[in-house]
Amino acid sequence: MSSVSLTPQKRLLAVFAELSPELQRAARWVNEHPVEVGLWSMRRQAQTLALSPATMLRLARAVGYDSYDSFRAPFQQALAAGDYSLRQRAAKLQADDSKTPRLAHNVLSDLQVRAVQSIFALNTSAQFDTVAQTMLDARLVGFMGGRSSFGTAYQMHYAYQLVRSNGILLDGLGGIQAEQADVLDASDVLVTIAQAPYSATTIRAVQCAHQRGVVVVALVDDTMSSLAMHAGHVLLFQPESSMGAGSPTGPGSFFHTMTGPLALAENLVARLAARGGQAVLNRLDDVERRMADEQVYHDMPVRQ
Repeated sequence: MSSVSLTPQKRLLAVFAELSPELQRAARWVNEHPVEVGLWSMRRQAQTLALSPATMLRLARAVGYDSYDSFRAPFQQALAAGDYSLRQRAAKLQADDSKTPRLAHNVLSDLQVRAVQSIFALNTSAQFDTVAQTMLDARLVGFMGGRSSFGTAYQMHYAYQLVRSNGILLDGLGGIQAEQADVLDASDVLVTIAQAPYSATTIRAVQCAHQRGVVVVALVDDTMSSLAMHAGHVLLFQPESSMGAGSPTGPGSFFHTMTGPLALAENLVARLAARGGQAVLNRLDDVERRMADEQVYHDMPVRQ
């Protein structure tokens, strides 16, 4: 096989035994840190290794490249060809921060704004009203979100229980999420929040609930996802991947933003409260009275 078709790592392996100890140390680092090679400057890579930039150039030339930029090019192409992993996103974040400290901050802020805007662009007022009424008509309303989506599910359940007393959080404590979901039947609603990559536990629970006739409401980023396919109602937020998160100006964080699903959840609960009539007002009266009696918040006045 021609050396031209070999990756830089394979070229390094082929000549590794012939390299000086200093170049071997640099070669090991390159093999173990392909993301940094593609994203960081030659100078920064050399500083990390406590070597001179000239050493990195000698390494590139030792495997047949005439410059360090040409040596780095395959690493950069590999990054551009696929989705960023968490590690790749963090390395990108560090590389951007070293050059333009506010870039990642600005990119993330832009993603968050567009995530909020997407819920109004992708969902109609009638869709919100239909889902809200479905929840108001249910015997029980379960809330579920796996891994990163759990916080949104918890927040949504917390807000919901202020206006309705029939909400349950399927938190999976002790590994019994499936058993918790078993209390739901055809007269109930399961609200599930998720974005790619989807939790396998969540998908299994939704499939089982759907088979029992539970009305599934999916707050999700893709109408073709496994969750949406088993849902009676789907409310969408725009996935970060479609907002340029993998572009030269992104990603804005090592972790996907949860702004979209949280904004969607908050808007749905607000719509439900608006349509809930006197029963919602009575519930809020009871909750606020109890919180005042129990002095839930510091310096909370006692209601008369």
